[in-house]
Amino acid sequence: MTELEKLKEYQKGINDIEFVLNILNWELRTKAPKGSIDYLIEIKSELDLKKFKMSSNKEYEELLNNVLNGFDFNNLPIIQQRYIRVLKKNMDKNQLVPDDFHKEYIILCDKTNSIWEKAKEENNYDMFKPHLKKVIEMTKNLYKYLYPNMNVYDAMLNDFEIDMTTKVVDELFSEIKENLKPLVKSVVEKKQPYEAKAVGNYSDSKLTEAANFLLEYMGFDLNRGTLGIYPHGFMEKINNYDVRIAFKNTSSVTDFVSTIIHEGGHGIFEQNVDESLYPYKNNCVEYCNALHESQSRFYENILGRNINFWKPIFKDIKRIFDLDMDIEEFVNELNNVEQSLIRTESDELTYCFHIIMRYEIERDIFSGKLDVDDLPRVWNEKMQEYLGIKPETYSEGILQDVHWSEGAFGYFPSYLIGNIYDGMLKEQIEKELGSIDDLLASGNIKIITKWLNDNIHINGGAYSGIEVIERVCKEKIMSKPIIKYFNDKYSK
Repeated sequence: MTELEKLKEYQKGINDIEFVLNILNWELRTKAPKGSIDYLIEIKSELDLKKFKMSSNKEYEELLNNVLNGFDFNNLPIIQQRYIRVLKKNMDKNQLVPDDFHKEYIILCDKTNSIWEKAKEENNYDMFKPHLKKVIEMTKNLYKYLYPNMNVYDAMLNDFEIDMTTKVVDELFSEIKENLKPLVKSVVEKKQPYEAKAVGNYSDSKLTEAANFLLEYMGFDLNRGTLGIYPHGFMEKINNYDVRIAFKNTSSVTDFVSTIIHEGGHGIFEQNVDESLYPYKNNCVEYCNALHESQSRFYENILGRNINFWKPIFKDIKRIFDLDMDIEEFVNELNNVEQSLIRTESDELTYCFHIIMRYEIERDIFSGKLDVDDLPRVWNEKMQEYLGIKPETYSEGILQDVHWSEGAFGYFPSYLIGNIYDGMLKEQIEKELGSIDDLLASGNIKIITKWLNDNIHINGGAYSGIEVIERVCKEKIMSKPIIKYFNDKYSK
């Protein structure tokens, strides 16, 4: 057996544990009865610790080093060489974290997530606050282990999007604030009173029918995917042949289709990673979360809010949802700009400010400027400053997102960085393929999907998001294209 075969055999053991962990995570978030949650968390933490140890022990280190230093390593395809180096980087990091700390942190985040769900349901920030404080403290300690010589929030950004720093994000987000605040103000002031028409009471089976139709149309492989119900839309990759999408039962058709198209974009990315990476990892896309979000938001916004996306299929959507409206009314509703309290229900333009305020709060938490007692007040102040509205409850304010309960600090910027990538990708696609409007109107969305498969998705986590964008778009990351997109669309 060659050194590479030995590594792949060992990786299979890690992947098998990861597969079970992903199944348990899906169950915890979609189907598990409340009485089983503590037991599932206990099992999950034990398996996670086992996986963590396998990913950081001396045997694994020796296997990776033997492959990296082996005679045949340089004969491997470049994408595999790069991904094996990613595995080595992960192992080096894991070795910095004590086993006991890792287990305690995983249990804390799982339990805090369950407490967040209850606190949100009961509109009770005081219930959540001490647990959030503990997650913040332990997250600080985690990153001191992982990146002892780096600013803690820069370390968090880097963990989700390699080479991303507070300095870069501050510059990009400042440009967006400066250019889009006047546009949002103008659009909101001109807005006429509007009552949604694309609404109804739909069964889970009806929504599933609609989701399957949209996903297949986009290019999602339903033979390797399934659906579930959860209060918050998400995509869960179980392994390379099993990608799952969750959605909430909602009366709003436009919210529903936006969620499905968004999560479908994530799923299409995961389904189209280069198959040569499959033996190394179940989840082959790591450290490029903004690139991942760029794909979900590209489908949701650049494609899915374009009237031409709907022209070939609106008769089917109208039938499935029994809508009494024409395509122009539907698309106007899909693009309705308003000051929404809820991030996941906001339009693509005001969404930028939902992310900017969360980024600024996170940055100030980890610089020591803010404490958990300050968060509801600061949240409300920033909502008022950026969007001119203020939450009346914790549930529609500080408690609305799951990320902090899971310790995912540094993730929020990925959404808006993804938007920035999208502006660049839109311009590049139109240079190479021609008008996106024409492709969509003719029902050729899968030509766009194929371009994304070949240029973005195939790379998995072998390259950073910044590397992929610079290589594909032949430009360094910049906000001008997405600002132009918004101005062109919403100044009309």
